[in-house]
Amino acid sequence: MKTGPAVVLLALLIVRAWPGIAFAAEGDPSRPIHIQADTLTYNKTTRIYHGTGHVMVVQGPLRLDADEGELNVDTGQLTALGHVYLSDGVSNIRGERLDLNINSSQGVIFHGRIFVVDGNYTIDGSVLERLSETQYQVEDASFTTCTEVEGERVPWRIKAGSAELDQGNFFYARHARFCILDIPVMYLPAVVFPAKSERSTGLLTPSIGTSEKQGYKIKQGFFWAINPSQDATFVLDERGRLGYGGNAEYRYILSRTSEGQLFTRYFYDTQNHVDRLDVLARHVTKFSEDLQGRVDVNYLNQKTNLAVLSENVLQRVATFQESQAYLTKRSDNQVLYGLGRYSQNLSFSDKTTLQTLPEVGYSLLPARLWNLPLYGSMDSAFDSFYRQEGLDARRVDAFPRLWVPIPAGRYFTFTPLAGFRETFYSRRQQADQSTSRELPYVSGLLDTHLARRFPDAGGQGILHKIEPAVIYEWVPPSTQGKFPVFNDVDLIEKKNLVTYRLTNRLSTKVFAGEALQNLEFAYLRLTQSQHLTSSPTGKPFSDLRSELVLKTLTPLPMTLDIDTFYNHTESAVAQINTDLSVELTKWFFVGVGERFTRAGTVPVKGDLFNPLSLNEQLVQEQTTHFYTGQMGFVLPYNLSFVTHAYFDKNAGVFPEINYGLFYVGADRCWGVGFLYIQRPAHNSEFAFVFTLGGVGYTDSPFSGLYRALFGRLGLDIQKLR
Repeated sequence: MKTGPAVVLLALLIVRAWPGIAFAAEGDPSRPIHIQADTLTYNKTTRIYHGTGHVMVVQGPLRLDADEGELNVDTGQLTALGHVYLSDGVSNIRGERLDLNINSSQGVIFHGRIFVVDGNYTIDGSVLERLSETQYQVEDASFTTCTEVEGERVPWRIKAGSAELDQGNFFYARHARFCILDIPVMYLPAVVFPAKSERSTGLLTPSIGTSEKQGYKIKQGFFWAINPSQDATFVLDERGRLGYGGNAEYRYILSRTSEGQLFTRYFYDTQNHVDRLDVLARHVTKFSEDLQGRVDVNYLNQKTNLAVLSENVLQRVATFQESQAYLTKRSDNQVLYGLGRYSQNLSFSDKTTLQTLPEVGYSLLPARLWNLPLYGSMDSAFDSFYRQEGLDARRVDAFPRLWVPIPAGRYFTFTPLAGFRETFYSRRQQADQSTSRELPYVSGLLDTHLARRFPDAGGQGILHKIEPAVIYEWVPPSTQGKFPVFNDVDLIEKKNLVTYRLTNRLSTKVFAGEALQNLEFAYLRLTQSQHLTSSPTGKPFSDLRSELVLKTLTPLPMTLDIDTFYNHTESAVAQINTDLSVELTKWFFVGVGERFTRAGTVPVKGDLFNPLSLNEQLVQEQTTHFYTGQMGFVLPYNLSFVTHAYFDKNAGVFPEINYGLFYVGADRCWGVGFLYIQRPAHNSEFAFVFTLGGVGYTDSPFSGLYRALFGRLGLDIQKLR
């Protein structure tokens, strides 16, 4: 009786140990193989394990499950049947039968399916030949990023008679068919999709749209991943009523400190029978931590290229194309730079356009001098201005400054400043004789900072800061008529001016997730200048500038930004810029804005001496007044809608209204969008956006605008996932 329990326990251990066997693989003893099953037998003569019922084979990251399996210890050949499941840490494979050599990782899966975890895509095939751990040859292949559910058709898939898969590179198939709900809708001569997150060579998703003026528009791109530090994109551009052409872009990284790109576009304009050529080049080299160079080249063979071809509104209305070469050397508090600038005038003749060839400048940043309570800085530049026709000259400008902060305890600080601006010209305005201008500059700043914290029930409290300041500036008048005028350095108005500034700030601590951060929820700055002698407008006080920013996080995230100029003499607003943005919910946002500048004298914000003073005036020939609005919301049935509009109040028309509607499939593996750009004068455009999750999307010239708008709803139309 005393030995009975021990015998029973030993018998149980033998029964449990027999279905699970571990041994070293032939040729690789560091990667043992473990095999177990409900019933497991071993033939000593053939050295073959045979298991039935819940067969599991494990070697390192590789795991195989099946109803029945057989493993040859000598050759490493593994055969599995029934509900086969193979996981190697990179992909999950299911099939009816598997023949795999564990030693070489080569084998065949019959009627199988590969799910690649990193790429979140699935490949089915009647025969999947495993050439290595990451390479497969697939017969009767289909590819999709949608979730495969047994018995249900996926929204889309690519089908082909045969395909190649390299999980570290690409999925490639010829004579493929693009299917929606397993119905072929498009023939594809060749398909190359990146099968990894890194860039890979292949065709890009086409861009499709229509325009009332240009007709149908289609762009097809090809991306070439030359090597890890170089790539290129080639695009064919077909516009039905306008013409045809293409562009090429080459990007390179020579080293960690040197990179650039080259873009060129050729387009034959069949409407005007004109060859249009654009060239854009960028290169940046950081020679050291302190020395950096940059070259920007922009060239158009026809001045109307951007107005005709570009879908970007800022490019269409551009008046100049500028090329630059820039070299800068920095130290702790000094900057030395050289600049060459050539401008191509898109409105008038280049012969009269002013060029800067070159400009050399030196700046001493604000620094304390000789360990004294004395500070200094200086800006200086040599410019060589050139025109083929018209006035040109050489100019040297230097502006050194010294100042001393004088604190009066904790109450305020008075900072007197003295500077002297010397400007030398190689010629006069009306005569070929050198001349110079000497302008002393004197200012005094009186400012202080007041702060008080008000506790609240939440415990964080509200911090209120008041920052008043008074600035006096004096610049004597100069004889402007005898100096040539090239830019604002040559147009300096006299100053006998006092500028008043009052800034209020309200802030508190708020939680962003689990982190506590500072939120400045209210900002108000009032600025006004007073002329102590005659002023350009004949009145002693300038317009009152008000800058207000309000931010809230609860109950609604909201931002209000207002910048106005108020003419108190005429009791009228001279200029206003306003933007209001409200996130009503995470599914609904709205924003409005206003831009207004009335005809007449308009204050200039700051000058070369002080960015806050309101000394100079411009004449606005006509009133400018327009509104902007944007809105977006999530609709039922996975739809999202956005719109962005401009309204010209003077003309009573909408120069442009943008509409966007986007639908996302249930498992976010695909999406389709319609973009409509409404313009007057029969210049409206329509663009179509189609996104295959994890693969790519049909780009559009307007995608940047729509990505930003849809992004506010939490939707990335470029990736979906």
